[in-house]
Amino acid sequence: MNNPVNNMTNNTSGTGGVNNSEQPDPDFIKMFVGQIPRSMDENDLRKMFEEFGRVHQINVLRDKVTGQSKGRTQVTYI
Repeated sequence: MNNPVNNMTNNTSGTGGVNNSEQPDPDFIKMFVGQIPRSMDENDLRKMFEEFGRVHQINVLRDKVTGQSKGRTQVTYI
């Protein structure tokens, strides 16, 4: 399985995401968030989470078959 921190593409397996080119500090914060609206994409979530700090990566977990959001995401802060 791909490491979502190193994977810079978005795909239906749920391992992709929106990623800044800057690498996070070894003490970066990776946070799992559930109960997000399935209509929100990576860009919508980035805008929301950047209110709390610099975002390195947003990773929306998606259904492998349909590509639909599962309503869960991983956010990595720098």
